[in-house]
Amino acid sequence: MTKNFQEIAKLIRSNAKQVLELKKIDSTIREMGELFYTGSYALDLMTWNDIDMQVVVKNGTNPIEALGSIFNRFMKDPGFIEAQIIHFHGNYKPKMPRGVYLGIKMDFPDLGGIWKLDIWSLAKQDFEKNSVLIETLKSKLDPQNRALILELKHEMMAGSERVPQMGSHFLYQAILLDGIRDKEALYKYFASQGVSIKK
Repeated sequence: MTKNFQEIAKLIRSNAKQVLELKKIDSTIREMGELFYTGSYALDLMTWNDIDMQVVVKNGTNPIEALGSIFNRFMKDPGFIEAQIIHFHGNYKPKMPRGVYLGIKMDFPDLGGIWKLDIWSLAKQDFEKNSVLIETLKSKLDPQNRALILELKHEMMAGSERVPQMGSHFLYQAILLDGIRDKEALYKYFASQGVSIKK
């Protein structure tokens, strides 16, 4: 690797932890229900400023109202940039989990700039299913496939500030679950899923 992608991942994750602590994001969301970190933050495979979280709101709490409450808190922060709430129904973007999504962008000049916080309110069944998936992915990580994943994620990001949507999902699927390690085979797999990657 021309750059030490492991060190880059370590720095971004360190900044992510500080973002969570500085704005008390963890405790704010846990007021609403059960919280689980997922995605590249959970797997320690970060290549850009994005933290994925999933929550099961407390019984009797409306998911949209819960995420709206979280949005209202962060909207008052001086670093707040924008937010969106989407209700993902089963027939809308079927590759996405069903539930309510809150995406927030905030600026942290001393912690790498703009950060994206992805918060999903899911049904208990989907929440537990995703928790098991993350633990399965973690169990299959080793130094070799970790290095390959980080290298390919940076290739995916060439000329962009982030990995293409669903790119990390297909990358983890191919390498950690399907055992594909040959780069040419991986390029073909990504192309079949509509993910562009520069060789």
